[in-house]
Amino acid sequence: MTHTKLIISLAIAVVLVAAGIAYSILQPGPPVAVIEVRPGTIRASVADRARTSVSGIARLTMPVDGRILPITIEPGTAVKQGEVLARLDTTELEAQAAAARAEVAAIEAQLNLLADNALEKTVLAEAKQWIAAMAKVEESAAALIEANAANAAFTDWWKEAEEKLKQQGAVAEEKYRRAKADSSQAEVDLAVARLNKQIVEVFQKISDLGPDYVRRYLARKTLEARVFEQQQAAAEARLKIAAYRLERALIRAPRDGLVLSRLVESERVLPAGTELLTLGDPARLQVSLDLLSDDAGQVRVGDGAEITGAVLGDLALKGRVSRVDPQGFTKVSSLGVDQQRVTVMIDFSEGELQRLQDSGRTLGVAYRVQARIFTDQAENALSIPRLALLRAGDGGWQVYRAIAGKAELVSVVLGIGNDRQVQVTDGLSAGDLVLVAPPKTLKDGDKVSPSQPTPSTRQASV
Repeated sequence: MTHTKLIISLAIAVVLVAAGIAYSILQPGPPVAVIEVRPGTIRASVADRARTSVSGIARLTMPVDGRILPITIEPGTAVKQGEVLARLDTTELEAQAAAARAEVAAIEAQLNLLADNALEKTVLAEAKQWIAAMAKVEESAAALIEANAANAAFTDWWKEAEEKLKQQGAVAEEKYRRAKADSSQAEVDLAVARLNKQIVEVFQKISDLGPDYVRRYLARKTLEARVFEQQQAAAEARLKIAAYRLERALIRAPRDGLVLSRLVESERVLPAGTELLTLGDPARLQVSLDLLSDDAGQVRVGDGAEITGAVLGDLALKGRVSRVDPQGFTKVSSLGVDQQRVTVMIDFSEGELQRLQDSGRTLGVAYRVQARIFTDQAENALSIPRLALLRAGDGGWQVYRAIAGKAELVSVVLGIGNDRQVQVTDGLSAGDLVLVAPPKTLKDGDKVSPSQPTPSTRQASV
């Protein structure tokens, strides 16, 4: 009896073990999501939050210290080039301009007065004529002296001859006395002629000084005119500055555009350089984003881009990278981490803004959007979701491949990629089923129940 019970127990145990083995063999593994690897196009990209901006924003500022009058133009108003958008109180500027004009007029009057040399020229001409006349008078005086000298010599000789005849008794006393008187008169006439010549010489010297005085006076007037000319240049410069400030008091739109913001509204006194209005052209709308420097190093001018966001709904706008700043900056993240970032500018492709307008949506300045920049592209490439990747112990990458209901761990080599997909250059073949987001407890060789496979090329070009 005991022997029979032992046999029965052993038989039951064998049956139970066999049932367990059969159950473990026949029991399916845990369900897992898989994708079928297929060749297709994959584009490497970097993406981040972005904001819209306008290239070449015009910032209208106070041209000089002064009082700005109330600015009534509203943000969003379309303006034309040359349109007056703001005005300064010009009371003080107009007074400065009037004073400068009066100063210029006064200096011009002084210059006109100094330029009138008619009287001096007349005096100079008359002086020259007087000098010429005095020269002739001097010649006449010299001739008179010569004649009187000859007459004096003759009368002296005649007196001496009469004196000798008188001593001889050959002539009367009266005749002698008349000869003596004639001699004395001749000497007097000679002396008077010499005195007249000296007087003429004095007048001649005085006359010679007249033209010199006139020339010196004219030279002095010329120097005074040069001084006034310098003063005139300074006054005209002040008038030009005053006129320039009056013109600048009318703050005009430098080009067609849209008023983006109004920073000053009410009347107040402001220093030069204070910003009043910002002006931009909606047709020059751009997108700017601050990429991590690691990502920015992959971006080149001309790379294609895609702009999306809640403000655009289902619309995705195309663009091109127009600028990558050569210098980065430090930005603190929301978690308090210092990040090195680089500003990248994207221009909308031709026709995209019109497409936006046709869709009935509006995209203004400083709107939040999402920007994706495509940095590389590979054709006929095998790609898988990033969620399928596992980090290997050696630092490489691995994936689970589903084969005959089991998970096989395979090492792979990666190529280009984006934040969703990555290219596999080695380790997989077209048609392979790869597990997406495999369970952490899964091990190489474990049984799995793959879901309906999804082609990997559906997201390969994202």
